[in-house]
Amino acid sequence: MIASMMRGMTVNMTMSLPDDVAAFVKAKGNASAYTTRILRRQMLAEELERSAQLRAEAGIVTTVAEPGESEEETLQRWARMAGR
Repeated sequence: MIASMMRGMTVNMTMSLPDDVAAFVKAKGNASAYTTRILRRQMLAEELERSAQLRAEAGIVTTVAEPGESEEETLQRWARMAGR
């Protein structure tokens, strides 16, 4: 579970990216911070999807967004609720 993962440690990685993707990430300034933010958002989304699947299998019906809430706002609200 993501919530139980340790934070504060870093690992240097080398990745191969297509030229256009690399240019996009470099244009964001701090490529590591930008990539970390995007990957953490994806990790949270996957964790929440697994949780939703378990709830559905148990017959629990949930709604994921408040009326008029954007996907970004929903993810931010979920992250706050998860203590991230």
